[in-house]
Amino acid sequence: MSEEKSSDQSAAVNKIVKRNRFFGLLILVIVTAPMLLAYVMYQTGWGISSNTTNNGELLTPALSVQELKTIAEDNVFENMLSSKDSTSKSTAKKWRLLVPVTTACSDICQKNLYTTRQVHIRLAEKAYRVERIILSLDELNPTLLEQLANEHPNTLRMESSDEHFAEWLAPANIAESAEQYYYLIDQEGFAMMRYDVSHTGQNLLDDIKKLLKFTYDK
Repeated sequence: MSEEKSSDQSAAVNKIVKRNRFFGLLILVIVTAPMLLAYVMYQTGWGISSNTTNNGELLTPALSVQELKTIAEDNVFENMLSSKDSTSKSTAKKWRLLVPVTTACSDICQKNLYTTRQVHIRLAEKAYRVERIILSLDELNPTLLEQLANEHPNTLRMESSDEHFAEWLAPANIAESAEQYYYLIDQEGFAMMRYDVSHTGQNLLDDIKKLLKFTYDK
């Protein structure tokens, strides 16, 4: 009798163990599957509809700014993104607007600079979560440098070249005039959307506000 009871208890324990393993595996799948799917969609563009609610144009794949060569002894983008101190607003992970500029700085270039500046101002108390980067693609003339200093103070400045910029864009299969678009970079350093003069400041503001609402502030 005792042997039968022991056998029944053993069977019951095995059943509980198998059930717990099943539910454990199920929970693991539920937790990890959405993250894996989101990562695949983000990196490859697979499954992303062209009719999204974003106003900007999605880049597929997203482009890491650390792959954009700059004219410096070290990778300034890598240094910018590698800060481990997230204890203050000045070092918090930020969204960034990358605005390419050449010394000619056409009307499109001027409009992009103006739009991104005004949107940054309109973010008000959330402005610290977004940083503007002016990316020089050639040697800027003194007049333009003075304008940038006067009209766009406290804006991060970086230097690259037309060749490096075109090389960076290549994986997304896009080729464009250097100043035609400006780019929205996420908190991990990936250019995920681009904008041109057909996008209004309100279009950009709506996108950024949506992203700030659903991303972390650290």
